[in-house]
Amino acid sequence: MIERDHAPNAGTGLLGANFSRRNRQAPTDDRDGPGRWVAVDESGYDGDQLHGGDRYMILGSVAIDDTEAAGIVDTLRREAGIQKSAAEVKFQKMFTGGGAGRRRRILGELLAPGGPLHDRASVYVIDKHYFVAAKLVDLLLEERFHAMGYDIVSNGVGRQLALDLATEGPRALGRDGFDRLIATAVGFFSKRNRAGAHVTVDDLCTVMQESYAYARRRKAPQAKKAADVLDMLRKTRPEAEEFARERPAEATPTGEYGLLDDTTDPLVTAVPTVILHVSMRRGGKLRVLADEQRLLTDDKLDVLERGATAVGLVHGLIKGEHLQELVRGRSVDHPSLQLADLVAGAGRAVARWHDGEDDPVGDDLRLVVAPLVDPQGLIMDEGPEDFARIDTARAKRR
Repeated sequence: MIERDHAPNAGTGLLGANFSRRNRQAPTDDRDGPGRWVAVDESGYDGDQLHGGDRYMILGSVAIDDTEAAGIVDTLRREAGIQKSAAEVKFQKMFTGGGAGRRRRILGELLAPGGPLHDRASVYVIDKHYFVAAKLVDLLLEERFHAMGYDIVSNGVGRQLALDLATEGPRALGRDGFDRLIATAVGFFSKRNRAGAHVTVDDLCTVMQESYAYARRRKAPQAKKAADVLDMLRKTRPEAEEFARERPAEATPTGEYGLLDDTTDPLVTAVPTVILHVSMRRGGKLRVLADEQRLLTDDKLDVLERGATAVGLVHGLIKGEHLQELVRGRSVDHPSLQLADLVAGAGRAVARWHDGEDDPVGDDLRLVVAPLVDPQGLIMDEGPEDFARIDTARAKRR
């Protein structure tokens, strides 16, 4: 059994040696070194439990340091009537509900053209349905094709297969059938299933087989695309068995197996992707301050820092190393993280509104938030094991 380490660390509420290095307690300031600071926070994050909650996870980023953010937060507090006793400004607590319309208008003015955060804030949206479809392709089909000597990653075939399954699957299987497929895949790959007691290989293979049998009977052309992917997936029992064998039996927060343990956690994929997108948009060196999350140990941040650069170089998106620093912090200590929380929360509300939820929050903010959604056509399907593979060699999970 892994023993808990309760040693405190300065600059974070996370305990133990796994969170001892990459902490930032002092205010960020663009004047104190090379590179500009970018604050990043999430909304709608439930770890690798990608079924049953919000369909979307959001990462909000703001290219701002604490020195400038402090003045903006103070003004926001005053104009929005947020009590001084509140330790920090939080979107979910202070900007939702029918009575917070005035506060949302003030936030919209900050983000709109002419506002202090205009052209500095960005919203990165993860569709969890697509993410799960991409992981089925990545962890099962890609492994199968790789063993046969075919690369379906670099040529975009794997991505297209995931898109076909995610976009056409609901029509091919019906909403309930597609929901069953996604729920079973999440249950099989999730950390809760380390011992394989909740969703077995038999369970997963049965659902993939039955999904294929149902989809192939549908006459619509869209159904055929999903049926073709399911036809390939139903033959991946050996790959599913290998994944089940090699997965660690208990939590492994560091090292190679720690990465495999988080293979379907979207935060591990999203953080380096957002860093790369911000670098492509703004150029130059970046220093990134992320809101603290227990998932992101020092070792994992080491890998993601290297991976963010490696992926950009491999794909020819950047010319050189673009990341100067990647650290964590507490939002109560960093007003820049509080602004990132507002951006992420607003992005989540608007995503839910676009998904059909009748909520005045999304309706109030959609016009200013929609332009913030990252327009970059790049969709990074790589998981943590792929970052490690690009950075060094192919991850040893085969």
